[in-house]
Amino acid sequence: MLEMKNINKIFQTADVQTHALRDFNLTVNEGDFVSVTGPSGSGKTTFLNIAGLLETYTSGDFYLDGQNVGMLNDSGRSKMRNQKIGFVFQGFNLIPDLNLFYNVDVPLRYRGFNAKERKQRIEENLARVGLASRMKHVPSQLSGGQQQRVAIARALATDPRFLLADEPTGNLDSEMADGVMSLLEDINKQGTTIIMVTHDPELALRASRRIQVKDGRVSELDIVAEKALA
Repeated sequence: MLEMKNINKIFQTADVQTHALRDFNLTVNEGDFVSVTGPSGSGKTTFLNIAGLLETYTSGDFYLDGQNVGMLNDSGRSKMRNQKIGFVFQGFNLIPDLNLFYNVDVPLRYRGFNAKERKQRIEENLARVGLASRMKHVPSQLSGGQQQRVAIARALATDPRFLLADEPTGNLDSEMADGVMSLLEDINKQGTTIIMVTHDPELALRASRRIQVKDGRVSELDIVAEKALA
């Protein structure tokens, strides 16, 4: 589903070159749940932005769902991003003046779905995250964990091929974080591929694969071996 070969990302200023990724190699298969950890400045956010087609890369090869991303122009990348990728962010990014129904509706309107299909997708996905009875509430009437569930429903409503989650539990207490992780695990079991950046090593271990990024390079840890040694 996602394959990066020798990806390099260089940020150039007048006097300095910063290598955010160096010969970065990763393959993510359909149905994987991959957690990405690493120290601040390691390159994990740059990786996530490139994977989500939010940033371009300097060199290397990147294939997403079998298509060579390097061959796409801005319009092509935008189209692929909207059709294949769902995003969940640490800060929820909900619109405070809109109720849950209309928050989930925003990307569906952008995609051009008709009113009947939008309503069906909104109701199905709010039910999927356990918030069908709250769809007329505004975000301020919800807990942090519930707001993150709305953000997940919004991401899933477009039926993405895979979900990118950037510190999805970062603003939550441990109980809320556990609930969001359980929801992501259920979504993955239903077939959605997930790539999640997290600073929490315990949550990272709940993914089926764990990727550690350091100095712009990736090393995959054997999660089974880690548990056996614990």
